[in-house]
Amino acid sequence: YFKKFEYCGYSPNVRSCKPNTDGISSFENLLANIILRVFVWVVACITCFGNVFVICLRSCIASENRHHTMSIKSLCCADCLMGVYLFFIGAFDIKYYGEYNRHTQNWMESTQCQLIGSLAMLSTEVSVMLLTYMTLEKYLCIVFPFNNYRAGKKQTLSTLIAIWVLGFIIAVIPFWDKDSFGNYYGRNGVCFPLHSDRTGKPGARSYSTGIFLGEKHANQGILHSSLSHSRFSCKPYL
Repeated sequence: YFKKFEYCGYSPNVRSCKPNTDGISSFENLLANIILRVFVWVVACITCFGNVFVICLRSCIASENRHHTMSIKSLCCADCLMGVYLFFIGAFDIKYYGEYNRHTQNWMESTQCQLIGSLAMLSTEVSVMLLTYMTLEKYLCIVFPFNNYRAGKKQTLSTLIAIWVLGFIIAVIPFWDKDSFGNYYGRNGVCFPLHSDRTGKPGARSYSTGIFLGEKHANQGILHSSLSHSRFSCKPYL
């Protein structure tokens, strides 16, 4: 019996270990129950095929606002990466079915886990930044309809490239300093860097907090400020 489930991974030859799950993985399987195992494939298929369909549809149908179409396609690509991540998780769940505890440490420290974890981070961060950018772009067009605030092709393309580069940098920074981040993407079976407990490296915890909470609050602040300003700007016309 251990205090935390993750310690069971250090006892691969033990037949029974308590606690036998952390809510995601179990002693026997990477995904703890049948609901997770089924829905990881369902969500992966819907995410990938749905976003590919939107990209193809937007490519075939002519749009008046091509710059907005570029942003939507970019967002679909980012979301599609999350579907790819889920496909990998589902595939490794099948690979380790029934004997996950024997491979727990090797899996969480493997190159595959690190790569798909960084893929999920890239998808998450790029999606959030793209949604914020698209919201601000629409906000400027609605609140200032007669001003020249519309982004041109070069400006839109440069912004999208900058967002992807920034997302890539955020995803790979934990690989640069193992002393500060440790096994950043290998803290759980699905390789997603939540770092919600105090057993990890302080640098990893601070980085995760800054990325997932700091960026979220910053984006929410930008959006709330935009909405508040739009209401204030619209009052003279009411």
